[in-house]
Amino acid sequence: MAQLGWRNDDMNRFSHMVRFVSLLALLGLTPGPISAQTVLYESQVAFPDFVTGALAGQDGWESTLRYSTNAAQIVSYATGQALELFGPFVVQGGPNYYSSAFSQSLTNYDAVSAGTPIVSVSADMWMNLGPTASKASWLYGFLILADPNGTAYASIGMDKNGVVFGQNFASSNQVVSATNTGTNTFHVLRADHNFSSRTVTFYMDNNLMGSMPFSPNSGTQAGSVMLVLQSSDPLDSNLLLDNLSVTAGTGIPAGACSLQITSPTGPCLSNAVASVPKVGDLYGLKVTFNMTGTPNQPFRIKYTIGNVTYYSGYLDGLTAGSGWWYYFLWWVNLDGPLPWSVTLDPDGISGSTNIAGMTASGTFTPTPPSTPLELYNPVMVGGTEEWEANFEPGSGTISDLYVVFGSPTTHGAQNVISVNGPDEGTSIITAPYGVPVRAVGWTNLLAGSFRKSESFTAQLNAMRVNPTLLRTNTWAQMSALPSDITAWLAADPLCQSTSPVISNFVQLYLPTNYKTTMTPYDTARVLHGAVMRSLIYLEPPPFPDATNCLQAGLADCGGYAALLTAALRDAGIPARRIAGFWVGDCWQNDSQWHVRTEYYLPDTGWLITDSCVGNEADPTGMFSWDFSFVPDANDYFAMDVGDQHILPYDNFNQLQLPNWLWYCCATYNSGASRSYLQPLASVSVANVAGGNLNILVTNAPSLGTVVLQSSTNLTDWKTVATNAATGDPLTYSFPTTSEPGKYFRAVQIP
Repeated sequence: MAQLGWRNDDMNRFSHMVRFVSLLALLGLTPGPISAQTVLYESQVAFPDFVTGALAGQDGWESTLRYSTNAAQIVSYATGQALELFGPFVVQGGPNYYSSAFSQSLTNYDAVSAGTPIVSVSADMWMNLGPTASKASWLYGFLILADPNGTAYASIGMDKNGVVFGQNFASSNQVVSATNTGTNTFHVLRADHNFSSRTVTFYMDNNLMGSMPFSPNSGTQAGSVMLVLQSSDPLDSNLLLDNLSVTAGTGIPAGACSLQITSPTGPCLSNAVASVPKVGDLYGLKVTFNMTGTPNQPFRIKYTIGNVTYYSGYLDGLTAGSGWWYYFLWWVNLDGPLPWSVTLDPDGISGSTNIAGMTASGTFTPTPPSTPLELYNPVMVGGTEEWEANFEPGSGTISDLYVVFGSPTTHGAQNVISVNGPDEGTSIITAPYGVPVRAVGWTNLLAGSFRKSESFTAQLNAMRVNPTLLRTNTWAQMSALPSDITAWLAADPLCQSTSPVISNFVQLYLPTNYKTTMTPYDTARVLHGAVMRSLIYLEPPPFPDATNCLQAGLADCGGYAALLTAALRDAGIPARRIAGFWVGDCWQNDSQWHVRTEYYLPDTGWLITDSCVGNEADPTGMFSWDFSFVPDANDYFAMDVGDQHILPYDNFNQLQLPNWLWYCCATYNSGASRSYLQPLASVSVANVAGGNLNILVTNAPSLGTVVLQSSTNLTDWKTVATNAATGDPLTYSFPTTSEPGKYFRAVQIP
């Protein structure tokens, strides 16, 4: 007899966006163009929103080499999109020569004839150096202005030590260097090409580096702007570029104004009060400054915490005076110590003569909780999962049909209060990890439609930790963990922790003696950052498992979680993937499925880490974003843990959504699995004058329908009002004569 089957593993489909808030306080904020110049190219205009993929052919950018045509990507990160040359995709073009180059045409602009002789190439640029960068005999990232034949006038770039330099490729090659390195964050690099004098002047963060003649072989027109990454050895470094602009003008006169940063400047709370924030709260930077004169052009402010840089809009309408202040807030899911800096006019367009007084910097350590782990900002949620399958009526008999639901449990940031499993369902503890599932099975069914659902309530919490206290955990404690925890050290089909590919990856980022020189907490932290920098997000992913994702350099959130889980297990730290979804409603096409990682430390338990969301905030992995600091953990529910559930009729991987399996012999038409998660509404009732009942529903969901019900016995409920859910509080008023019920509740319907 023929056997047919179909499975729905429903790997994750969505990478949750990092939340951030930007607030600029004061008057006169007018974003927009900075001056009346001829704009030859601006990346913030040409880069598409929320696009990740090979850059060649997008927006006019072209590969200028026969190799490495897919090394350039447009990636999303905390502040928007950036152009990234991804080192692992750069291939060999000759002996001891790895190179990738991409160019954007500038239509052969003749600056002198146009009366705008100074062509300025400016960009926020960052060379994120990999662990093997120092082993290369040379490693360079270049931003180049070239003539129509591709000959460079000059370039500004970075080397393997993070040194920013300018050069002209003459014989002999002339080079000037910045006085400080450009690693750890974006820096504004600028090269002003004067086509009248045929000289170029270089700046880093508005600090003059030096000048030199054009390359003598270059022409007279601006033909293209190029981004290049080269090395003598295989690359694990990345080159990132944002806010690229190529403009032509007559130059920026100095002496128009003077900008001076004053106190208070530095970390602040969400209300702009100067202070150190708590871990997990909004982090802020405030700058106060005085100004004399009038700027030549509106200028922006650069804010950096850790390795994350934001810019204000261009400030217009400022007048001479004291006490101008601005602040910026965003979610930085990091502990400390964190370097910070604020720079006024990093582009050098205001004409300020006080360069030294325009930057302030320091370090702060966010205030940690007093305990190793703190769960805070609790939210009560209710959720539902549903599965359905439709077979053509009359097309035959289904000999066996099985559907398997995850059985959510309390761990990490969630406390499961109740689970109402599917009708006819059986709870089964599955090998190899002892994880429960809920399974329904039928035999000899006539073809038709089938549907099962499961509902649950839980308390979700945000999560933050005290790293100092967690660093007291030792490897001796890790080796003495009970068997139900050490079971999560074993390899499974998606997290191949015993693979040589994974072992080599771990050895690349950890010292050979890490168990004597590093704590388990710091070991996990390093591997979290390593995964952040080693993968590019791609949906749908080419592979679901750790080894193939690592070798391809591409993954969705499930692949990020698989690689981190495998690496942690290889290093001796129990870890597992957790599969679930954010608050949302896939009935309303709000796809919110997501996969994270949990790792285990003694006396603390399971801690969440999310290298995918961390990568979205910072694709370089320099700092460990979302490593045990998870302010949005109260928005996420884990339906299942682990990636292997062995049942008599089949082995199932993650049960993020219900999986199912059927055999013989009917015609399958359609099927779907859905999820729904929303905060549970709170209902309060008050008697008011005139014989009325006033009812207030707070914490209402933002999707679906809210149904207000009343009851006299807590058993029989009737509907008294129905409203579309918008997330806003709902108010009702009823005469006591029409609503004599003693009890009220708000029910959420997808």
